[in-house]
Amino acid sequence: MSLAARLTRSFLRSAARPGAAQRGITSGPPEQPLGPGESVVGFLAIFAACLGPAAWVLAHLEDYKKRE
Repeated sequence: MSLAARLTRSFLRSAARPGAAQRGITSGPPEQPLGPGESVVGFLAIFAACLGPAAWVLAHLEDYKKRE
């Protein structure tokens, strides 16, 4: 049996056989809730990541319109 066939069989066998559930992943409320400072930093980071590029394009729109 070729090496590729053996590798394919081993990958398919492991994918078809369900393994043990991952430990350490729990759902529910956090043990230590976030404080207001951490929430503000998170919101600012998301705001900058989402709206920063759009603000950059709008601020430099006249430069993009020029055809040099």
